[in-house]
Amino acid sequence: MSSAFDQSEPRFFRPSDATRVRRNLRVIQLQRVVVVLRNALFIAIVAIAGFWAYRQTQSDARFAVRHIEIAGAVHTQRAAIEAITQRYVGLNLFKIDIARVQNDLHSLAWIQRIAIEKKVPDTLRIKVVERTPVALAMQNGSLQYVDASGVVCGELSPSIGDSDLPIVRDAAGPELVRSVQFIDELRTKDPVVYSRIGELHPIAPRGFAIFDRDLDTTVYANADDVSPKFRDLYAIARSEKLGRSDIEYADLRFAGRIVIKPVHSFTTAAAPLPISAPVQITN
Repeated sequence: MSSAFDQSEPRFFRPSDATRVRRNLRVIQLQRVVVVLRNALFIAIVAIAGFWAYRQTQSDARFAVRHIEIAGAVHTQRAAIEAITQRYVGLNLFKIDIARVQNDLHSLAWIQRIAIEKKVPDTLRIKVVERTPVALAMQNGSLQYVDASGVVCGELSPSIGDSDLPIVRDAAGPELVRSVQFIDELRTKDPVVYSRIGELHPIAPRGFAIFDRDLDTTVYANADDVSPKFRDLYAIARSEKLGRSDIEYADLRFAGRIVIKPVHSFTTAAAPLPISAPVQITN
């Protein structure tokens, strides 16, 4: 009967050749060192190549700006843009600060947004988005284009057109902003009423005096309910056959009623009018 522990078998599968094991460990360690050195060498080569490429782009004359392409400028004078962009001609394309170029061009009143792209090797592409005028504001004795944010873009010019835009008078700062925002909202939400606005000036805190082109009269209204009140006024004018110059003024600012001051006396229609507020005739 064999012993429970056979001494002829390697205990716990221990290798009999310890020298060979140590030799294999040295080979494995050497392989690891070679891999580390190879990776380090690769990283060093990439870093050196990148640094060399960076130095080339920063100093090579081939990357000097020679061409500046401009798109989207319609109302902005070309000479005004070139006066700013020409200072960047000859500079290294990769050294140009895009934010600085945008800041310089934003000094031109018509320009609202700018996108700039560097095209290797020597071109700077500039795409301009200009402001959209929604009104004309009387500023310092001349009519100036104004966008929906209240930014004055430039003086009324035949080359630009849009001389039929509503005119804002007696407004500056916050009141000018409030006026053009009111006009722009009507332009998008109620084109019919918008088309009849000839002139407008703000009345604090939320009212406006509006010159109606069709009725040829001044209409006082608040911004929050202008559309329904104007339509009631038009319904009254049609029913009473009131045309141009028949109304001295109309006031729509009162809650629940419309006040009309006629040039000549008239009697309200016997038939009910399709309006939401009663009419008050004042002499």
